[in-house]
Amino acid sequence: MPTQMKPVVEQLLTGVSSALIPQGMIAEKIFPKVYAAQYSGKLAKYGKDFLRIERSIVGGTGKYRQVRPITKSTDSFNIIGHGLEGMVTKQDYANSQQPYDAEKDETTGLTTHLLLEKEFAVASTLTDTAVLTQNTTLVGADQYSDYLNSDPVGDFSDFRAAVRAACGLAPDVAMMDWAVWNKLRYHPAILDTLGFKDNRPGGLNEAELAMAIGVQRIFVAQGVYNSAKEGQTDSITPIWGKHIVLAVLPQAAQPYQTSLGYEVLLAGGQPRKVYKQPGFNPPGSTSILVEDEYDHLISNASAAYLIKNAIA
Repeated sequence: MPTQMKPVVEQLLTGVSSALIPQGMIAEKIFPKVYAAQYSGKLAKYGKDFLRIERSIVGGTGKYRQVRPITKSTDSFNIIGHGLEGMVTKQDYANSQQPYDAEKDETTGLTTHLLLEKEFAVASTLTDTAVLTQNTTLVGADQYSDYLNSDPVGDFSDFRAAVRAACGLAPDVAMMDWAVWNKLRYHPAILDTLGFKDNRPGGLNEAELAMAIGVQRIFVAQGVYNSAKEGQTDSITPIWGKHIVLAVLPQAAQPYQTSLGYEVLLAGGQPRKVYKQPGFNPPGSTSILVEDEYDHLISNASAAYLIKNAIA
């Protein structure tokens, strides 16, 4: 008699799994960090009166001319809490086998939600023409995906000069999505300005492109999100769009400095916390909560220039 074949349940591969975990987030890297003792307060600001050229020559019994060099103002900040909760049931525990990990998977998902929300909020703010009022929108042949007609070198020179004229300092940082960076690093005009004569195998790296733009640092954002509504076909969309932001952003916060903005955090706290507690509804479950607290304070919008639709 032929041997009866028994059904075989295939086991999951261990140590490997398939998932799109967003990489290359820049929201937590671009702003200088400030630590506040309270959840709300004010950032001290000085005016530019002390930059005026005053007549100060004196002699004999002449009195020193009185001036008022320091004008002061403040910007308000408000550290907001962000939190999400997930539930791991006893069925999740029972049905999880490697490489799945019920609690780790839930924590990763919740954390990703919070990171995407933060990245999307910062990108939306810095690519909003109502916030960065120094801006231009490129169309057609002026877009940097048009290698024949566009002039990114001339544009960057003009836009840096506009920032310096507005706030007193030239931008030292450029921010853009990976797709924009990938177009710029092969642009013949940019290659030529660095002496590569229309070609460079592999294109420019980030440091070389920063040099061509005229900034010290470049942040290439790679974060994406699913813009489709639940139940619809997935639509993977770059968070930072097709735009470029040139900005003055020191690497550390200190008194008497110019900066587009700051990330305000609570002193002594952790930027992100994970809590785990037993759940009783349903019984045998575990509640996982992920929390984040911060404020992104735009303190000097004149310290930036926005290039909308840099590529087609």
